[in-house]
Amino acid sequence: MTSKLIFKRDYLLLPILSLLYFLAIKNVIPAFIYLLIALLTSIYFFPIKLFLRYDSTPSNNKRRIVVLLSYFIISNIIALSALVAFQSDLGFIRTGISFYGLINFAFLIYFHRTEKGSYNFILACCTVVLTSAIIGV
Repeated sequence: MTSKLIFKRDYLLLPILSLLYFLAIKNVIPAFIYLLIALLTSIYFFPIKLFLRYDSTPSNNKRRIVVLLSYFIISNIIALSALVAFQSDLGFIRTGISFYGLINFAFLIYFHRTEKGSYNFILACCTVVLTSAIIGV
């Protein structure tokens, strides 16, 4: 696999995290493993993607800011999901995840209207799957 193909398919990390979250909640895997994997994924989505600057489409500054803000929201959702998996009775963190989920849903609508079927739209859809897994359990 080439690195460009890996960067195009990194949205698949979020459904995998949803599955790992479910397994951690059901005590099939230790919560510490999910905590570690989720924090590494969270660090990947915000600061590391910022430095890699991989973007397959040319863009202007407005779009770049929206995409970076979307990565920041996704990173926060993943990090907060690690806290919920490790310590299950934190209602205010679930409220924060709900708030970030609403912002991500707004990004989903924005990416659907501007870039139908693009990487960012699929990434926002996968984040909705992770957010619903966290809120629903």
